[in-house]
Amino acid sequence: MNARARPRVALSLRILETQNYQETRDAISHDWIRFLDGIGLIPILVPNTLFDPSGFLVSLEPDLLMLTGGDDIGSTPDRDATEIKLLETALEANLPVIGICRGMQLINAKFGGVLSTIENHIACAHGVHLGNGWETFYGSEARVNSFHGLGVKKTNLAEGFKITATDPEGNIEGISHTSLPLAGVMWHPERQGAPEGDRELIQSFISHK
Repeated sequence: MNARARPRVALSLRILETQNYQETRDAISHDWIRFLDGIGLIPILVPNTLFDPSGFLVSLEPDLLMLTGGDDIGSTPDRDATEIKLLETALEANLPVIGICRGMQLINAKFGGVLSTIENHIACAHGVHLGNGWETFYGSEARVNSFHGLGVKKTNLAEGFKITATDPEGNIEGISHTSLPLAGVMWHPERQGAPEGDRELIQSFISHK
């Protein structure tokens, strides 16, 4: 893929049912666009109804794929199918991938891990402990936002991943694959209350390519 002044980030989209127009729409928060544009990256949106998501992703020549948050896995079949295909295609092309909240859950499930109900993690903030190399980006401790009711416990992490962040109860908040350019976080880098280290983490994955 050609070098560019501004790297491209392919973003998956959530699915919304609109009431006024009685139709289904893809959507993404303006926060994502502001965040990525603000750190010098070009956001490119990937629809959920493509006939060939794999070919679309390849044609974009992105520098990073981000599987975004929103929608529980299983609640939006079109999104599930699109994101799984995007993840498979990225892995085949050695394209770096970062999963955000639902995105991390999907990565864990795709590799054989299991999701669990997590209490008191919706619309709040909490501390996390960083390890396995992520101290470089965040320091050993950070504070993050939280908007999820499902998560990954240590006993349910897929094989091939290392734990890079945990909450005070020991639930997994960050993961990184031991050999692939693949990671996930349970907080939202695009939302208020995200740690500054997210920018360095994202840049490190873009530099990997």
